[in-house]
Amino acid sequence: MTGRLAGKVALVTGAGGALGGATAARFAKEGAAVVVQDVAEAAVQAQVRAIEAAGGRAMARVCDVTDGAAIEAMFDDATAAFGPVDVLVNCAGTSGSTDPKDPAVGPIGLSDEDWRRLLAIHLDGSFFCTRAMIRRLVGTGKGGSVICISSIAGLSGWGDVHYSTAKGGLLGFVRSIARMYGGQGIRANAVCPGVIDAGMTNAVPRELIEPMIMMTPLQRAGTPQDIADACLYLASDEASFVTGQWLSPNGGFVIA
Repeated sequence: MTGRLAGKVALVTGAGGALGGATAARFAKEGAAVVVQDVAEAAVQAQVRAIEAAGGRAMARVCDVTDGAAIEAMFDDATAAFGPVDVLVNCAGTSGSTDPKDPAVGPIGLSDEDWRRLLAIHLDGSFFCTRAMIRRLVGTGKGGSVICISSIAGLSGWGDVHYSTAKGGLLGFVRSIARMYGGQGIRANAVCPGVIDAGMTNAVPRELIEPMIMMTPLQRAGTPQDIADACLYLASDEASFVTGQWLSPNGGFVIA
């Protein structure tokens, strides 16, 4: 298959959701063999069937990204099926509270369990997957691209305290990976979506979302395809000189 990712092997976590699913489908359309990961088995199986029906190559893996041993096994399976993973999108995530009147939004009412679970999914999951990928690439000369899905919450603090903390942590994570492994040809970048009309945003009351859209210069919410396109650029050879950066498709809500 030809395309901008022809010959590449991509693994997308959280691919049972809107953003991860759109990204997995876009990568497959551009010629990558794609490993579709999520904890929701029905969702990943449906995603694989759709990719294969469109002529792409994909395999489903159901596991928890906070389980380091399961992640290593997933990368072994991916390597056996397609070859070493050289494009990784860390998209697995969850949101915090969506009610600004809920005391759990701030640190006073947030439980230890909620704090640790959200950080584990976003930060531990990204670390375990990135470590597994790099272990299999170092010394091969193959190079690769790590993409972490952060958020405008990580740029501006717009979000629950644990969510903003996790998303901000991913920005530091990609910078560190970029510095440490650039000599191996491994790039690491983040995508920081703004308000997206899908996925977690759909759980937020419209009275909270509409003002954010009104504050967005482009006067609309983004789409999963907007995020998939950003990931495609960072995964492709067109971004071969881009590392340690963040790209924020947010319609101008955050301008930096």
